[in-house]
Amino acid sequence: MPTVKIDDRDITVEPGTTIIQAAERLAIEIPYFCYHPKLQVEANCRMCLVKVDKIPRPVTACSTVVTDGMAVFTQTPEVEKARKGVLEFILINHPLDCPICDQAGECVLQEYTHDYGPDASRFLEEKVHKPKKVPLGPHVMFDAERCIACTRCIRFCRDVVGEEELGIFHRGDRQVIDVFPGRELRNNYSANVVDICPVGALTTREFRFRCRVWFLQPVESICPGCSNGCNIWVDTYQNKIQRLRPRINEDVNEHWMCDAGRFGFAYVNRDDRLKTPLVRKGDQLVPVSWDEALHRCAQAFQGLRQVHGPLAFAGIGSAHLTNEELFLLRRMVQEVFGSPHVDVPPPPEGDEDDFLIRRDKAPNARGVAALHCRPAAGGLDLPGMREGVRSGTLKALYVVQADVAADPGWREALSQLECLIVQDIFLTETAKLAQIVLPGVSFAEKEGTFTNYRGRVQRLRPALKPFGLSKPDWQILCEVANRLGASWSYASAPIITEQIGREVAAFAGITYEKVGSLGIALA
Repeated sequence: MPTVKIDDRDITVEPGTTIIQAAERLAIEIPYFCYHPKLQVEANCRMCLVKVDKIPRPVTACSTVVTDGMAVFTQTPEVEKARKGVLEFILINHPLDCPICDQAGECVLQEYTHDYGPDASRFLEEKVHKPKKVPLGPHVMFDAERCIACTRCIRFCRDVVGEEELGIFHRGDRQVIDVFPGRELRNNYSANVVDICPVGALTTREFRFRCRVWFLQPVESICPGCSNGCNIWVDTYQNKIQRLRPRINEDVNEHWMCDAGRFGFAYVNRDDRLKTPLVRKGDQLVPVSWDEALHRCAQAFQGLRQVHGPLAFAGIGSAHLTNEELFLLRRMVQEVFGSPHVDVPPPPEGDEDDFLIRRDKAPNARGVAALHCRPAAGGLDLPGMREGVRSGTLKALYVVQADVAADPGWREALSQLECLIVQDIFLTETAKLAQIVLPGVSFAEKEGTFTNYRGRVQRLRPALKPFGLSKPDWQILCEVANRLGASWSYASAPIITEQIGREVAAFAGITYEKVGSLGIALA
């Protein structure tokens, strides 16, 4: 394998490694605009020029493959002059939009101009003006004046998505990125071009002018939109999600995420979220304190258990719950209620592709299976529960984030129950029929883990404070169980994760620390 010296530091790399890749392994910064590790190299920006011994002129680090004995220099006067020249040409027609540009604060051109650029402009002529506020598709807006023609967006559509939607038109300082005639930028991953744009030329309609990036608090999390479990950043401000961005995980989603997952968070910010416990008094659900709601839960269940026995109880969960919540729900139904009747509805289905989008639109269906959140021996599955309610065998249901009443058959059956307790984030059709409603939280407010369709356990982190008096679902389950005589002392989700790792074979040895930022495969 070739050994190369970069700024007097040796590194041995695999054949075919480029200078820029070798430098990254040594944590030596070589600036670039057009290069991206997941895109075909085009070497058109010339920002990554470096000096190679025995070669008379600087070469592009992104396209030059290292050879054994090569000596590379990234900070020579010749290289610094070349970088200044490249930046000066880019800035000639670049508008001074920084005060109003959404990219300000995370703009690579800003950073490189400060670190490598000229101190002043020699350009006195009128700048070339180009179209601004151009809609390329349903999500992406384009400002041609800010574009530096790095062609990352074109290569992403062509090489990653396989769609010829964007091209470069005209020549010289009149060149402009645009959609091909009769086309729109509307592939399922279109907003990724905004992530990889090094300047503010591409923005999303949804985030445009919404918030300055330096106000945002980024938190690592997992997209709940489907079973792929794409790693994401949840960017928040004033306890609201402002945007979601893909987080690099080469084993799950590489650098990307789909548009449906990216823009599917609006429900989290809705004002009609449940913010306080509700108890039915007469024909109305009225707000009450947590203490009263939990007391009502215990009173109702204990009374029914004395009259009808434990087999009159059943629990229904959701593939949107974390592993920890599913584990506690199963324990509560089987150990605290003493009933074998627990099940989870199949996740909703939708479109899929051969890249990141999965058909099942829930993040933890694999976790449901791995945790055996299904009927125990002699227990009823969902159809059996419905018949049990209709026949009068089942008297009480505890439903967590599953709107079973959306099915007309279930809606009719639920009206026959003596006690229905619903734990959810909205007043769903099921919650409207309940005697007690307990406000849970969304994925953005809870800690825990999801298991994606490949069996990879990945961490959620709370990015928002719970809305109103709502609580994490695992905490609600603990409080209900303890009111019914359990002595659960879980202080946090990681403690539950450790117990799962001890008790569930598929999760053997898994802890929060081992899951880390990138996840870990099931045993």
